[in-house]
Amino acid sequence: MPQRNSHEADAPPRPPRARPDADTAASACATELDDVSATERLTRMLYLGVGATALIFGVLSLDVFLRQVYNPFPVASTVGWLFIVGLPAALGFLSHLVPLRVLRRIAITESFTFSFILCWWLVMRLEPLPAGTDVPWVLMLSGIPTVTIAIIVRPWTARIYAVLASIASGLIRGATSPAADPLLVGLQDALYMLLLSSVLVGLTLTIRRSAARVDGEEYVRRAAESEQAARLARRAERQTINALVHDSVLSTLLMAGLNRASPTVVARQARFTLDQLDALGTDARTAPVSGADFANQLRHQCQQLAAEVHVTILQNDLEPIPAPVVLALLGAAGEALRNSVAAAGVGHPYEVRRRVALSADRNAIHLAVTDDGVGFDSARVPDNRLGIVESIVGRMERVPGGSAVITSRPGHGVTVDLFWVRTIAPIGAPPAATPVAVTAATALFARMPGAAPRPLSFSASLGLSVRLSRLVVVLFVVVHSVLAAANSDRITMMPLGIFAFLALSSAAILVTGDAADPMPMIRTVGVLLLCTVAAVLMFFHIPSGPVGPFAHWHLGAITLLLVVLVARGRTGWAWAGYAMMAFSSIAVAVHTGLTVGDGLLQASRHAGTLLVGTLFAVALRHYSHNLDELYRDRLQRETFVARTGATTSERQVQVARLNALARPSLERLTRIDPVTDFQRDEFLLVEASLRDAIRARCLFVEPIIGAAWAARSRGVEVVLLDDSGDRPPASVALTAAIVSGELERLTQGRLTVRVLPPGRPEFATIIVETSVNDVTLSRLLLIARDGIVRET
Repeated sequence: MPQRNSHEADAPPRPPRARPDADTAASACATELDDVSATERLTRMLYLGVGATALIFGVLSLDVFLRQVYNPFPVASTVGWLFIVGLPAALGFLSHLVPLRVLRRIAITESFTFSFILCWWLVMRLEPLPAGTDVPWVLMLSGIPTVTIAIIVRPWTARIYAVLASIASGLIRGATSPAADPLLVGLQDALYMLLLSSVLVGLTLTIRRSAARVDGEEYVRRAAESEQAARLARRAERQTINALVHDSVLSTLLMAGLNRASPTVVARQARFTLDQLDALGTDARTAPVSGADFANQLRHQCQQLAAEVHVTILQNDLEPIPAPVVLALLGAAGEALRNSVAAAGVGHPYEVRRRVALSADRNAIHLAVTDDGVGFDSARVPDNRLGIVESIVGRMERVPGGSAVITSRPGHGVTVDLFWVRTIAPIGAPPAATPVAVTAATALFARMPGAAPRPLSFSASLGLSVRLSRLVVVLFVVVHSVLAAANSDRITMMPLGIFAFLALSSAAILVTGDAADPMPMIRTVGVLLLCTVAAVLMFFHIPSGPVGPFAHWHLGAITLLLVVLVARGRTGWAWAGYAMMAFSSIAVAVHTGLTVGDGLLQASRHAGTLLVGTLFAVALRHYSHNLDELYRDRLQRETFVARTGATTSERQVQVARLNALARPSLERLTRIDPVTDFQRDEFLLVEASLRDAIRARCLFVEPIIGAAWAARSRGVEVVLLDDSGDRPPASVALTAAIVSGELERLTQGRLTVRVLPPGRPEFATIIVETSVNDVTLSRLLLIARDGIVRET
């Protein structure tokens, strides 16, 4: 099996998707970057940073290389330098143009080339170099392959490589040093290289782990958000179709079954209902409707439902209305009129007057349906009555910008006010990203108290691992204690060096401690003051005349602290600290008998390190912002796709069920033929089954469907209710067997089954009511979630 890339091993598993082939052109690869993971984006950013670092340190090492060209093989020496500098530079140039597999091969070549040159130097060139140029050029570039290998391999491999490279660096430096104690020089070089490599490798591995965790969290979050969007979409679509079924299908079947209307009226209503079902099946509900068409549809509907209704249209330049809004307004208004026709005149001594008033402007609609009939007490309307809860209020609330208000009291009629206000986002557009989508990556990276607000900032990556921070601080103190002690044996005023070491150690603890990013100003100033104190003390500490190669150890220590300061969001202050350090370096050079140019050269050797740190910080903040946008857009797309797919699938299921149950009866009713009593009974049975499907979704399964149909045919009253909420249980097989058994035994009476809300100890209750000798007998059965039945 092919071995996985290390950065791929760190990343969580992702669902399969189409990826570009290894030989895809660079432009095609670049177009795919909008859909890549945080791991891949950060890996490419690290390659880009390695390329910039190689160019900076390549320029700094060029002069030393030219002085150290191996005369027996000048061409081979030049090729080695070009490989060490050119390969990582190529990584930077190609970081966003070629597949990661190609970049990985270049990185492996770089690490092997560096290892080969180190081994060659150990075997072939263990000789002292001229004073002033005694640092081999390959050691000036050792941090580049160390970081490169940390990008592509597993953590322990990267750490072992860094340790071996530090040991080799110490051996080479000790062998090439013209100093009197080359072993001490080699030890100091190895320790400093180990410190630098530990910081670079630690940060690289931390960024990789952080990106992998972000990918994992982001994948889980997208899956959860998509599932939530799909669940809500299925529920909304189901409620919309249920409202249509209640308004059209059930009312048509009831009119026919109870013989409440003439065959002509029933036939017209049946054809209208079939047209609505056909519109559901073909999804012909998306085209916007003009204001004039909407007004005409409203008039036509009112004339069909209540010929005596008075319709008033107050229209003022109404812009096209989204189709879902038109359907909701017409459906809610139609249900209000049907309820008025059916109930407003019952017991009322006068003829009921009904009015429909439409008031509209560009971005708002107010549709009022009123009557002066008997009215009702809204507080006494059961929640399971679909006519008001779903067909009017729920239908309007499911439309963005829609709402409904029902006002009534006994003896004073009913007023149904339907409102719609045009929203900014069009119907069907993806929703704005949730706060979780925008900030989840931030929360993942912000494990330090008050961490940076950006998810992949350099400071957050540094502060992510408290253990890493402490290890770096300990290594910093140990290495610089050795450097300070080793360079104090022939220097007077040794306490000054000790105080400088203590000041820098305190600054290291201060700059890596827990604090909000960007680092508070008081702490930032404190770090710079400690660095300044150390630089002043070393000014008096370093004597005139020749000094050891690590006599200016404090410059490297201050540079590392400034890099961390950049990481903590204080880039400008870090460069101000570098200016202070450069001034102190020039002052020390002049103080010890050197020139200003020598001081500038001494300081410039550390400018590259700080510049690279700054570039990394800027790049990470830039990629953090892009990653926020990527996650936001991706979440919007996936939730939109999930919502659309769930809506379509739910509609197909509901339409298939309606066609199977109701279409034959509706098609029969479109013919103006006499209806037999048997057919009327069948219409009522179909209506009852459809009502079960709406009110008791999880119980609408076989064998309950067949048993309920048969029981109702025998005259048994069956009521099925489902209070399990939006997430019905996955299996009701045991309950279905129990309910169907009870139904099969009943020949008269009433059976009520209610599925209880989640969290109850029982799953459902069954109330069986029978009459014996005009005496009503009741039984209450409690069904536990394991299927055990208990009678009370």
